[in-house]
Amino acid sequence: MHEVGAAAATVFLRVPGTPELRAAVVAVTALGVGSVERVSVDDDVYPSAEAWRTGRVATAHSTEIMAGHPDLSVLAPLPYQAAAAPLFSATHRFGTITAFWLSAHGGADRAQLERLAEIAADLTAGLEELADRGQAPEPPRVPVVVAVDDQAADGGRMTSATAPLIYHLHKLAILLPGVTRTRDAVDLAMERVMSGFGASAAIVSLIDADRLYLAGASGCAREFLRTANGVPLGRSTPETDAVARQRQTLYATADPRVRGRLPDEASDDDCFWVVLPLLVGDRPVGALSMAFDQRHKEIVAEQATLTALATVLAQAVERTQMHEARHELAEGLQQALLPRMLPQPAGVVSTSRYASATSGIELGGDWYDLIGLPAGGVAMVIGDVEGHNTAAAVVMGQLRSAVRAYAAEGHDPAAVLTRANQLLVGLDTDLFATCCCVWLDPDTGRTQIASAGHPPPLIFTNAAAVPLSGLDVGIPLGIEAGARYEAAELELEPGALLACFTDGLVDFAGDLRPEAVKAAFAGERDLESLADQLIGGFEDLHVQHADDAALLLARYEGPSAEARRNVRQLKIHRRDLLGAQRTRALLRQWLDGWGLADMADEEELLVSEVVTNGLVHGDSDVYVYVRRYPERVRVEVRDSDPHPAQAVTIPREEDQAEGGRGLVIVSALASAWGNSPGGRGKTVWFELPIADPERGRHLST
Repeated sequence: MHEVGAAAATVFLRVPGTPELRAAVVAVTALGVGSVERVSVDDDVYPSAEAWRTGRVATAHSTEIMAGHPDLSVLAPLPYQAAAAPLFSATHRFGTITAFWLSAHGGADRAQLERLAEIAADLTAGLEELADRGQAPEPPRVPVVVAVDDQAADGGRMTSATAPLIYHLHKLAILLPGVTRTRDAVDLAMERVMSGFGASAAIVSLIDADRLYLAGASGCAREFLRTANGVPLGRSTPETDAVARQRQTLYATADPRVRGRLPDEASDDDCFWVVLPLLVGDRPVGALSMAFDQRHKEIVAEQATLTALATVLAQAVERTQMHEARHELAEGLQQALLPRMLPQPAGVVSTSRYASATSGIELGGDWYDLIGLPAGGVAMVIGDVEGHNTAAAVVMGQLRSAVRAYAAEGHDPAAVLTRANQLLVGLDTDLFATCCCVWLDPDTGRTQIASAGHPPPLIFTNAAAVPLSGLDVGIPLGIEAGARYEAAELELEPGALLACFTDGLVDFAGDLRPEAVKAAFAGERDLESLADQLIGGFEDLHVQHADDAALLLARYEGPSAEARRNVRQLKIHRRDLLGAQRTRALLRQWLDGWGLADMADEEELLVSEVVTNGLVHGDSDVYVYVRRYPERVRVEVRDSDPHPAQAVTIPREEDQAEGGRGLVIVSALASAWGNSPGGRGKTVWFELPIADPERGRHLST
């Protein structure tokens, strides 16, 4: 920097296995505290990327760079010129070295660019020596920042400690507004504190009700973390005192209040602690504690910088906590308006999925339902209310209730839509909604379909699409009071699959993604896995989802009289302490009735584990469905707990000493098993093959 007269310089190294250059070392002066830390080698704006691609010195002016990356104006608000030289040898391509000159100082001349190339060649030689010894350097996640002795604007000089701290504080202040989760904000701060500020240990504690809980920690003893998590605010500790007094406090190495915090007791004699309250205005949200060894004793004088660090972290914590609370409230209300559990009538197997939009925290108006009809049929309903707000969610709840009531009265799908339209017009909400209704008679396969502006369902038989002829899609609900709707009829063959969906799952042409549909329906026999596959593509559809997505799948298995012979079901109340025992006894009876008594022991063991898991950890009613197929027996256990069940070998602290291992047993013994979210809860299923009596062993799956 001295030799080329630059205000800042950065050494970028290639991240192995990626097309990315990452800052490894940053040198700054008082006028150069900003830096880009990640550069794609395919970027056509940065001179570092051009130097990497061409192997020659490349230059660019700030106006050219900011035209492609306008967000960089916060890094260097003054005009500048950048030049990059490759760090290439005959056998290695390490990265680039980039220097920056303020335009007001004249920028770089030809001699300075030539000197930059010479410096790059010298650095390359040193890097190659390391590589030849098997010590090729890789860039750290947070760059090493060094201060170049330079006259500061006020006539003083920047200290070796001040410039790196200001650099990392500035970078953290830029990165934190981009995160929406408190966990991510804490992780970013911890990364900068440990690697950038040089802390030996750090703790972020956040207030929840009347206690301080650990949100992040690094470099601390496990026993200390166990006792520090959940400490009451009324107990005197360095963190609770900082919150109560709202004051930064320094604890010397000999202070007994901070002993035992580090893994090595000898470290306690070498490290001092700085504890800062995290304040938003006059309101504390937590505390930040940092330990430094004697090599960093000059940081004590950086009180203003440390206070600024605590301030930007506190503001990020408050913002992300508010975002998470609002999102949780919205998601909870949304889930409460969806059906708790889909019925499983004989002859029809169904499942559902719902994915919230990530572009905001507003409520969506998507809904679905599966309704038992008075005559013994089943109704599939899916719809979408205009808008993403509380009004849309309220109207969605009203329409869902109304459609259920009209269906329970025995109306056909066209009549249900006509009445729902009149209801929505009468509510005078200025909102419209789309809706599709499918009525299926499991005894005959006869199906009626009516739609009010909603995409018709996809119907597949043997992985081939069944065309829908004669379906007249009417106008959406809530637009015209006198609108009438017509239903189309068709006969479904056993094994036919119906997929109802909302427009959050469609591409810009209004269709489910063809490649996803083709892959999903090509021989996929398991409905839960099929739903996972279809909804899994939702994240790939848009970078930021502008709409929620709902999916309702149903497979017609054949006449209900035949299906009843092969399907058994049971509901267990969440407080039924004998539910698992009753399930085992009934399962043995069902298997004996099917002539499969030799499977009872394994089936009982697995169903007991899964049912207990739902009752204990899900704390909800549990529904058990047992289906016999020609070559296998499938058991599905559904509950209303949305958290996925996990197979773990080490129980969690809140579990009993021998708890938490049930799904490991299921995974080991079942020929196939899965764990799928559906609506407001989840389904844990497993399959066991039926023994081949001729060969005396299980069929291969």
